[in-house]
Amino acid sequence: MTLSLDIGGTNIRSAIVNKTKLADYRKTPTPKKKQDILKKIIEIISQYKKQTICIAVAGFERNGVIQHSLNTDINGVALSSLLRKKFKVPVFIENDANCAGLAELHYGAGKNLNNFVLLTLGTGIGGAVIINKKLYRGNGGAGEIGSIYLKDKTIFEHLASGDASVALAHKQGFKNITSLELEHLANKGNKKAKEVYNKIGENLGIGLANISYILDPDAILLGGGFSRVKHIYAPAQKALNKFYNITPKPKLLKAKFGDDAGLIGAALLSKKQ
Repeated sequence: MTLSLDIGGTNIRSAIVNKTKLADYRKTPTPKKKQDILKKIIEIISQYKKQTICIAVAGFERNGVIQHSLNTDINGVALSSLLRKKFKVPVFIENDANCAGLAELHYGAGKNLNNFVLLTLGTGIGGAVIINKKLYRGNGGAGEIGSIYLKDKTIFEHLASGDASVALAHKQGFKNITSLELEHLANKGNKKAKEVYNKIGENLGIGLANISYILDPDAILLGGGFSRVKHIYAPAQKALNKFYNITPKPKLLKAKFGDDAGLIGAALLSKKQ
């Protein structure tokens, strides 16, 4: 068993993980400022029994510090070194989407696939690339799919994430609406809410088409909290079919583990290392 943390832009999740089983699960909002985030991480870890720590984090660790964390203020932090010194235990850190990809590869929707791409849809968009059943890291920063540029020089996650849906809803006249409230309206048949998701889904499908032209995967998996929104799937599939003109087209699949994927995959890091 391993202590896993998943440090996201909205929440920090933690649990004792044994394969796909989570015990002593906790969730707390992610603070906005760097020092507050570090204090909260240390506070959370201190509540558990001393053991190996595996962390899924937005961004990635290079040269010992966190880089390219777009939605969490921890860039430049030597997190693994800090925690090793503090708790005197092994610490492993990996990109949160890569951790989710490992979970899906070993236990989930990617278990029987050789090549797939996982997108984690939430505050932003994370990505993991699996080639020949192995996580592809490049020089450490591969899979940062949310940062690719699409139309009007706008990055992908600003067009097709949970936060993007809320921003678009505000432009459409839904003042002060939350992501959950928007989803509930769409579920009740509200046309304007469904129009928001149609546009977000179309943007998502265009991004998937670009990914497919580069990697030609067996499948694309959609995970993360925003992947629960059923209204994005049909327009995403339609746009993927329209803009990707090579056959066979990749399957579009729902990831198995949702928000728990980062925790489950992070626990594999010590074994993989």
